[in-house]
Formats: sequence, C-alpha cells, structure tokens
Amino acid sequence: MPRMRNWSLMVSTVLFVVVGFGQQHLEYLEYDKDLPSPAECRTRRDSLMSKVGNESVVILFSGPVRNRNNDVEFQYRQDDHFYYLTGFTEPNAVLVLIPKGVSVRNPDDTTKLVTVRELMFVQARNPMRERWDGRRYGPEAVMKLRGITYAATNDKLQSMIGRVVFGGTKYVYLPPIRQDIDDDLAEVIKPLRQLADRWSAFVELRDPTATISKMRAVKSAVEIDLLRTATKISATAHSQAMRSIEPGMREYEVMAVYEYVFRRMGAEYGGYPSIVGSGENSVILHYSTDRGIVEDGDLLLADCAAEYRGYSSDVTRTYPANGEFSKPQREIYDVVLAAQDAAIAKMAPGVAWMEVSSAADDAIQDGLLKLGLIKEKNGREFRKFYWHGLGHPVGLNVHDVSVQTLEPGVLYTVEPGIYIPAGTEGVDTKYYDIGVRIEDVVLITQKGHEILSADAPRDPGAIEALMKKKGIGNEKLE
Repeated sequence: MPRMRNWSLMVSTVLFVVVGFGQQHLEYLEYDKDLPSPAECRTRRDSLMSKVGNESVVILFSGPVRNRNNDVEFQYRQDDHFYYLTGFTEPNAVLVLIPKGVSVRNPDDTTKLVTVRELMFVQARNPMRERWDGRRYGPEAVMKLRGITYAATNDKLQSMIGRVVFGGTKYVYLPPIRQDIDDDLAEVIKPLRQLADRWSAFVELRDPTATISKMRAVKSAVEIDLLRTATKISATAHSQAMRSIEPGMREYEVMAVYEYVFRRMGAEYGGYPSIVGSGENSVILHYSTDRGIVEDGDLLLADCAAEYRGYSSDVTRTYPANGEFSKPQREIYDVVLAAQDAAIAKMAPGVAWMEVSSAADDAIQDGLLKLGLIKEKNGREFRKFYWHGLGHPVGLNVHDVSVQTLEPGVLYTVEPGIYIPAGTEGVDTKYYDIGVRIEDVVLITQKGHEILSADAPRDPGAIEALMKKKGIGNEKLE
C-alpha cells in the first residue's frame, strides 16, 4: 500500500496534480443515490432548531479518524448525530445551527449579505490529497448536493464562530469534546476547545445528545427503508451461511460467507464484529476469536448483520453444523423459539417493552421447567441459562435509542437465548455446550408489527431443509 506522509517530498508533484488532476475532476461525484436526502436532513435540522429555540446555538462536529496502527487508519465512519442531521460522510467538519439566523456574505455575490440559520465548515478541495484519498465535497458541493444553506472551508471556523455565538445567545449546545481526539479534527475544533471555557461566563453550555437521541427514536420512512435493506442483506447472508457450513470448517470460513454477502450486496460495513461460535464457543455471548474448528454434531451460533448507509441491522441464527439438530439441541432450540414467538406476538403500538420482555421470560421458564432444568417459576433460577435482556432498538447504532412504550416507526430486536456451558451444575451432560440465540428485527407498524428478517428461516424444519442446498461458501479456494 503506497503511503504519502512526507509532504516535503511532494513539492515537485504539486503543479502536475493541480493542473492535471484538478481540472479533470472539478465536480464531486456521489456514487450512492440512496443516502438520506438533503430535504430529509434539513427537516431534521429545522426540527432540532425549533426544539432548542431562538436563544440557542447548536454546534456539532464530525467523528474523528481513528488510527489502527502506524500510518494505517480504520475505515472511516461518521458520528451518528452528525450524519443524522447532514447525511455527510467526510471527516473534519463542523455544523453550526443558529435558529434566529446570522448574516453572512452571499457565496454567489460577496458584496451582499444574506441571513442563514445553518453553517457548515468542511475540508477544502485539495487536488493533491484527492489523488491519494478520493474526491472531497468542498463547500460548493456541500451546498449543492447536501442542501446546506451556507458552507465554508473549515479554516474559517476560527474567524466566524465568535460572531455567531455572541449575538444574543443564552445557550450553546455543544457535545463533550473528548481529550483523545488527535487527528486533523483536533486542529479543526481547536477554536471550540479554546472558546468553551470563555463561553461559560456568558452563556450556558448544554449537551445536545439527549435532544437529538429523542428525535432518532422513531424512524422515518426513509430510515425504515434503509434498515429494511440492511436486514435483507443480513438475512441473505444467514441463509447462505446455513447452506455453506460443513463439519471441519473453521469458524472464520463461515464468517467469511457473511462478510462476503454484506459487501457483495452493497453494505459498507458489518454493524458490529461478527460473532460465529461453534460448540463450546456458542455459549460465549460476544465470542470474537472465530478460529475454532466446526465439529460434526456442533451447534453454530452466528450473530452477524450488515450496516447499510449508516443503519445497522442485528440478526442471529443458530443451526447444526451437520444439517440436523440432535434431540437435546432441538429441545433447547424449541424453548428459545417459543420465547421469541411469545414476545413478538405481544409487539404492537402502545405496548410496554417490559410486557414484551416478560412474555419471553415466561415462555423460557415454562420450557426449562418442562425439561427439568429449573425447579420453580417466577424466580431467578432461569437466569442461570438466560443471561441477557430480550432485545434493543436498532438504527444508526446497533444498540440505538430506547423507548419504554412501542409506537409505529420503532424497530426492536427480539433475541432470547439459552446457554449451557459444559460443567453447569445440575444439568445432564447431553445439554453441555449448547448455546442457542435467535434474533430478529421487528418493526412496529400502525396495525401491529412486521418481522424484517423473516427471509432467514428460524423454524428448525425449515433450517434443516435449507441446509441440504449448497451455498457460496462451499467452493474450494485454489
């Protein structure tokens, strides 16, 4: 991988890059046409400004670039709130919202002033860097393609921010600035660090996180479509993995099927590190080694899902390595499936999430009692086998903004599980190393609910039938 860190060695290339590359690539190209639209993002910004009021200013900044090691960075991902309000995917940017408006020079005619309610400071176009890292928006494309009313290069933040804040402002909404930000963003937001202490004598500093999070709890139609796509990709990956698994594979070979499908179908990332654990590893909730050998007779628990245009799904399936559940495996699986069915049946507008969770608890206890794995109901004994909560919302974050009562536009996962490590006291050895979790994404609708991940089978008979087919992971690499 070529790297370009020593700027003193690049001087001789500048003229060629500016003249040659720069003139050929004057326009920024948006390859993806299904990003949140400029109109949708503007509606969100307007809503936020109406919530904080005319005596406030809101300042948000993009996510930092994170170093992986030496001169290699992790793949960049935008800050959730910044993306929610802008749909902008580049680093080193600052968004300023001024509900009462501020006068700035008209970008089309600098002799005139215009009043705007939003400013965005972004990276300048840089033909030399764009040859290495890809095209940047620059202020003009941000206004044209992202619908921001006024944009400038981020070096203008220092000279403009004071005038914006001290125009009758009482409240400045600014997220905490983490001390470990040490990339180019650190220099961009330096004026915010410097002024925050001084502002506190004149204005009240507030964190906008809670206000924006509340806005994000119920998803718009656009967000639901993106989550539907992320979930469809995830369900396809699970179906292909079920068809591809064979005893003797390594766990990472199964994981590779998931991640291939994610990329093949257009997802930028996995929503989280894939969990693919077989046998004794199936009982580790966040297993991440993925190096074990899948043995004949193992169950494999795969918690894997895609992130698409910033929105993450979360789907888990558990299936037998050899294509057929053993009797003990099927017994445990059926208890978990019954718990999931009972919980999903409760999901509808106006229902408290705790009521949904209680339905799963009851079903798990009934099943464990029937198998003789617990001796009483309505206690804590079942928690010996069921170690986590029932589920969580999904959205821009795989564990997204929670609500207490369900309403249309809310998406929750439902993921009951039973885990029985070898050596569990008082348990027949036939159940050792059986870990089962079934997780689906459920959308609350006006009339009830919809299971978005239904394309990946969860009925044990349907799983066994699907596993008789060959998948994309069966081809040998040469």
